[in-house]
Amino acid sequence: MSSRFFAQLGDSSDESSSSDSEVEAPVSRAPARQYSSILEESDEEKRVVRSSKDKRFSEINETIKAIRNHKKIKDITKVQEGFTSLCQIYAKSQNVIAKNGCPRAFIRCIADLETYIKEFWEDKEGRSKLNKINSKALAALRQNVRKYNKDFISEIEEYQKNPENYEEVIEEDEDEDEKSEDEAVGFAPSATKVAKKTRTTSSRGADDDDDFEDDSDDMWGDDSSDESSSDDEVPAIGYTAAYFLKRKDDDKKDKPDRKKKAPRPSAKVASKEDEGWTTVSGTDKVTKEKPLFEDDAEITVELVNQKIAELSSVRGRRGAKRQKNIETLEMLSGICVSENLGIPILAKCMYYTCLAIFDYNPNMAVCMKVEIWVQLLATLDKLLTLLEQHREVHFNEGMPEEEENLEDPERTLTVSGSILVIMERADDEFTKLLRNLDPHGTEYVERLSDEAKLCSLILRVKAELGHRRASHEEMCRTYLREIEHLYYKVDYKTGDDNGPESSRAKMDLLCKYIYRYDSTDRIRTRAMLCHIYHHALHNRWSEGRDLMLMSHLQQSISHADIPTKILHNRTMVQLGLCAFRKGLIQHAHTTLNEIQSSQKSKELLAQGLSTQRMSERNLEQEKIEKQRQIPFHMHINLELLEYSYLTCAMLLEVPHMAAHQFDQRKKLSRTFHYQLRNAEKSPLIGPPDSMREHLVAAAKAMMKADWKTCADTLLAHKIWGLMPRAEEVKEMLRQKIKEESLRTYMFTYSACYDSISPHVLSRMFDLTNAQINALISKMILNDELKASWDKPTELLMLHRAESSKLQSLAKQTADKLTYVMDNTEKMLQQGTPFTSKGSAPSGLPWNSTWTNNMYINKGGAQGYPGQSYPGQSYPGRQNYSNQGDRSGGYQKRNYNSAGGAGYNRKTGGSYNNSGYNNYNRKQNYSQSAY
Repeated sequence: MSSRFFAQLGDSSDESSSSDSEVEAPVSRAPARQYSSILEESDEEKRVVRSSKDKRFSEINETIKAIRNHKKIKDITKVQEGFTSLCQIYAKSQNVIAKNGCPRAFIRCIADLETYIKEFWEDKEGRSKLNKINSKALAALRQNVRKYNKDFISEIEEYQKNPENYEEVIEEDEDEDEKSEDEAVGFAPSATKVAKKTRTTSSRGADDDDDFEDDSDDMWGDDSSDESSSDDEVPAIGYTAAYFLKRKDDDKKDKPDRKKKAPRPSAKVASKEDEGWTTVSGTDKVTKEKPLFEDDAEITVELVNQKIAELSSVRGRRGAKRQKNIETLEMLSGICVSENLGIPILAKCMYYTCLAIFDYNPNMAVCMKVEIWVQLLATLDKLLTLLEQHREVHFNEGMPEEEENLEDPERTLTVSGSILVIMERADDEFTKLLRNLDPHGTEYVERLSDEAKLCSLILRVKAELGHRRASHEEMCRTYLREIEHLYYKVDYKTGDDNGPESSRAKMDLLCKYIYRYDSTDRIRTRAMLCHIYHHALHNRWSEGRDLMLMSHLQQSISHADIPTKILHNRTMVQLGLCAFRKGLIQHAHTTLNEIQSSQKSKELLAQGLSTQRMSERNLEQEKIEKQRQIPFHMHINLELLEYSYLTCAMLLEVPHMAAHQFDQRKKLSRTFHYQLRNAEKSPLIGPPDSMREHLVAAAKAMMKADWKTCADTLLAHKIWGLMPRAEEVKEMLRQKIKEESLRTYMFTYSACYDSISPHVLSRMFDLTNAQINALISKMILNDELKASWDKPTELLMLHRAESSKLQSLAKQTADKLTYVMDNTEKMLQQGTPFTSKGSAPSGLPWNSTWTNNMYINKGGAQGYPGQSYPGQSYPGRQNYSNQGDRSGGYQKRNYNSAGGAGYNRKTGGSYNNSGYNNYNRKQNYSQSAY
């Protein structure tokens, strides 16, 4: 019955008759019918044989498509994997490529990948959003692509010159690949291809439509014929190995006759009818540029000014074409020169060209490109040259554009704008450019050479403002820009420090002008900090210190802006290093302690970002802090700063530790003690390697009064080579180590001597007798050493007045008790309430509990609420009379003077000399007070 059911689906009566015959077929053919479906499926899934060229090229195309898709979603890890597999496939395909040539899709892929990585690497904001894995993959991929593309330089250059040739070939290759894949797998063609086919067939006639119907019938086939043919082909005896072998005539039956496509006509061949037309590729966009002026328009100053106003009105808009605006303004400058429209309108065009260059980057946090920066310097140089040659043209910052005078020579030729603003913006962009470059690359050095050009422009702007007698405010702003490019540089050229050409004379001239004429606190403060920094950099300690103290900047710096605070921190650090070079160890330690003890020297000096342990900064805070960083060439060496600070701490702390062996609470430098504790935790102590290990080893040698080992270990580090006047500093440190080692020796071993000769100390520490006498006499005067000089014998007589360890501990205990007593009295004077629970102390004549209402009032009177005490006498203690106040407040008259302990309300609960002073903090009176 199943065969009859299927027979009804046929189109002709022959199918039904064939199906009836199938029902009447013998049972012996059933097994053959069972395997016929398998054969039909195997016939449909026909094996496609492709050449090695097609296989290799299809693998390359599939890998290129995968790389392209991964680039769209910015999956750098997958892009790296795809590039690696692409290189491997290309290496396997060397034989095919040698015969047929390198595929153009491969050249396009590696060239576009290199461009993509370069743009991604320059986008620092986008790169910062990548996770750790993608960031690592991007760096590795950048290096691998650069290295790999060196073998294809000529092919990549040819692709960059003519990319349209590669695009057409790639599209054809992709279409053929898709077609071959569809045929191989057995899929139907895509909708777009079917649409193209129907479009071409729609122009045919009716005969073509009939043929299309016949083809469709052939394509879908006849079920009955297939079934009958499959039944006829099945052998009666079963399936043998010969049945499954491929026969020669199968290919001719399976493959239909295909008409070869006619080659596409070349687009470059032009007919006579196409004369006057321009042939463009499919990727080119036909744009019709609008001319600046109409052909018959008369170019005047007013027309150019209107064009400038039109370009200025689109500044800051989202869809503005910034590069095109720059080019348009440069064209206007050329038109002004060619049409001889005058110097004022030419100066205005150049001025607005500079403004358009500043607007090239819409984001203020991003630095401009190097090409744009060079263009800005050139334009600004032309503008200043034009103003220097024509002094009659002036720029006025506060003048509106309606009041400009660009043509009338009888009046002053004025242009609305400010040269000073352009110069300040250029200076800020230069700082931003250096901040975003790699300080260890050659590009940073190249851009740093532009500072000389920028300083020359600043001097020319100052001369221009001085010629037209600008206001004091503008001159102070110009002077400050010159100071900020001068204060951090060491003057190596002039030997005379006070000469007129020296940097000291220039700084004095510029700063004194600002001190006199500036009306804003910010400019004066920054100029003074730069002046102090310059003094400290050239070892003028006294001048820098006096200027810092007289200005009272440390009192008002908390109200300044953050860049000024950063400059203040840099100045204090440089002042501390100056004191260190001068041998003023105490002053250097005091000055550097605030910066170094905070453990945030990088942030305070704006020289980088340190890792935060407790809290992490968000992206916005990190972005703001990066914008405050100073360029690398202005940095202070943080390692040298830390080593100098720890050296000062060692020279002060080691003698102090020897003098206060039993009192470890008094510490001068917690950072130094932290380094000592970390060194003690180390299980293995080897030769010093790092800077801190050198310092700890030197400190341990000084504790033993071994000054030679201390000096050799401390000065062996290479960091001292970065210190200005390194040899002088090393000699000063060696002398200081000798002196502090002598002090440490006297503090440690003075108890072992009755007398000691200064000649012995002179030989031990390589000091003269005069230096020995001066050091020990100073220790005696400061009450640090109990000793005296014996003039006849020239000996130092030591007095054993030092306390033992037990005496020192007793003294510490007494100090702590005194401290507790003083704090208790202060709390009583303030009237701080106390509460307590529990039973009454033993020894009292009543058996009652203490309540939570016990208090100490502001007058100092104490008592128990709701109780009166009978007149009982305690020997040697205080009596309470029957006149006790039941409200709980004891007054002065409640005490009997027989015990000799009168209570005084005005002193807040203090006893006189004859009373007992055993007072408990949590109880009103202890047991021994009664």
